[in-house]
Amino acid sequence: MNITLSSLTNLLRIKVIVKFIDCKEGNITMKSISLLFLILTATSTSVALAQMTMKPSPDDLKPKTSFQKFSDRLKIGYFGVVTTPHLDDMEKGHWNNAAISPEFGQTPEGDGKNRDTWPANVWHQIGFNYNFGAKMNFVFNPRFMTPLATPTDMKDPEDRSFIELEDIFLGFQGVVYASEDKKFNLFIRPGMRLPVSRGSRNFPNGNPTFGALTQQVELSLLPSYDFNSTWQIGVFNQNRVWIYDDRYNYSRVRIYTAPYIQYTINDVSRIQLYYESMLENSRRWESINGSKPMFTDLWQNVYVGYSRDYTSKFSAMPFVSVFVDDVPLTDKSVWFGAQISYAIK
Repeated sequence: MNITLSSLTNLLRIKVIVKFIDCKEGNITMKSISLLFLILTATSTSVALAQMTMKPSPDDLKPKTSFQKFSDRLKIGYFGVVTTPHLDDMEKGHWNNAAISPEFGQTPEGDGKNRDTWPANVWHQIGFNYNFGAKMNFVFNPRFMTPLATPTDMKDPEDRSFIELEDIFLGFQGVVYASEDKKFNLFIRPGMRLPVSRGSRNFPNGNPTFGALTQQVELSLLPSYDFNSTWQIGVFNQNRVWIYDDRYNYSRVRIYTAPYIQYTINDVSRIQLYYESMLENSRRWESINGSKPMFTDLWQNVYVGYSRDYTSKFSAMPFVSVFVDDVPLTDKSVWFGAQISYAIK
């Protein structure tokens, strides 16, 4: 608001009115009352006129284009996960395998059970989140991977590309229910992964073309509860089905469940403790051909991480992780990683 010079002058005149007030014996003269009334009226009028003369910014008057309206509703972010081999391999300088096991390694038990067939890597996701006015937003998430090992340390059947496309997720996400006190929230994310990823990194399983591309349907749920501003609990659940060719059956199923506890230290830092359980059907070649799935492949892991917002856009959470299904627990059960996120827009 711009105040004119006359407005400021009238405000200063209020102090002058004291000199015209006759306070003898507690009486104020009619002349003093009239003068005070005139000055206050002039002052309020000047301020009101100054407010009325405020002009909006030219940018506010200019109508937004369709692209600007679209851009206002669009958010773009990056999320990445760095994974390492287990501690024993790191100590020996072996970077052939990462200590993650979505394929359960090459052996059902023993030293290789919790070692993935891929080298240490960085998993990337570019997230496009568009709010079109509904309760859930539309999401489009391309996902890809960058191996960190040298080509000589990478074994078959690894793709040795610097950037390897994993899949592209299409779906919707949002909080569909919240309690009146906002402590309990239910987040869901239904969607599917476009058929650009391999059903198995070890295909063709006797067929040179089968399983090269699959459609993957999934539903993710996250109920959470805030006890207060410090403590929060939740359970992340993801149910994912691989559809091979035209076989609409339980070809391959993954049930991932991760209860967690979060402790908020301050406005920018948190400590998170997760327990991960991933169950898949074994003997998947039988399920592909219509046999009833047998869920015996179980992978369990616990990790604790320290999350910190370094800027309003960038945050990171280094963590240490332990495979709890290893018996006994050794340095081959321990591995490290980090989650990184950045708000591009």
